[in-house]
Amino acid sequence: MDGFNLTDAERSLSELVDRAEAGETIDILRDGKLVAKLVPAEPPDETPKPRVDIEVLRRHLAQMPMQQQDAGEFMRHMRDTDRY
Repeated sequence: MDGFNLTDAERSLSELVDRAEAGETIDILRDGKLVAKLVPAEPPDETPKPRVDIEVLRRHLAQMPMQQQDAGEFMRHMRDTDRY
């Protein structure tokens, strides 16, 4: 396909979106040069997310040591020692 110049694409945007939705890739040109592509969107991921076992999470968090300094001191230390 040759593509559509920007003016024509503006006039027929609804049609071009329908074509992209059907699986076609549309090239948009300005002064004969490719400046954009209208591509079909990827279908949403329909796989269900696994449920979090809250008891496993609580046991894991209970094993983690508490941080000794507050967040402000921690960030200041990171900034001052160039560790970011």
